[in-house]
Amino acid sequence: MDRRDFLRKATALSVGVMAAARGAKAWAKGLPSDPGGSVAGGSADMIALPPFEKNNPFPLDRALLERQSARTFTERPLTREEVSRLLWATTGANREDGRRTIPSAQAKYPVDVLVALPEGVYRYEPKEHRLARVIAEDIRAKIPSQDPFKKAAMIVLYVINKDKTSRIEWGDVEIGFMGQNHYLEAAALGMGSRIIANIKVADVTKILGLKETQILRLAQLTGPMK
Repeated sequence: MDRRDFLRKATALSVGVMAAARGAKAWAKGLPSDPGGSVAGGSADMIALPPFEKNNPFPLDRALLERQSARTFTERPLTREEVSRLLWATTGANREDGRRTIPSAQAKYPVDVLVALPEGVYRYEPKEHRLARVIAEDIRAKIPSQDPFKKAAMIVLYVINKDKTSRIEWGDVEIGFMGQNHYLEAAALGMGSRIIANIKVADVTKILGLKETQILRLAQLTGPMK
């Protein structure tokens, strides 16, 4: 091997090593949702969601192919890890500064994500990757107007918080990003999902005690499919 070939191969090798180092650094962010970043568990009122490795081999292209709006769900409850993965994909922190998996105009993040589970309704707190209980009541059957959708294992409620922005349309755009992220993660986990607008807005708003500045926009059902 002459000197020119040696230098060329050495340069390529060093570039590869540097790229690998950058990749390792990118995966070692120390986020609450990363392994070692937080401890799963907590009280009934505050649940620290399980951390997980972000290396699912399920291809994005396949998730896009399999993304669909499900119509029927089984009654199997979700595991804590499944809830953790779904909510992190929806709007979890993917950087140490608290920025998230979805874009937000001026980083206002005006959409509150509430999660209706068998144990009650919780507010997802992305920066800490945890759930804070809003009410200890299973209201899933009280949200959709259509009976087949009342059995979904989890119902995500997208609520625009006008205290965080005066531009309601920004919240609507953000919900679009969140919903698609959630759809794709559900597909990657082998589950079904469906966004619905036909929900009992007034009833749910009253049950949850939402303020006048909190606007319930849409719901997203997720769970194992029949």
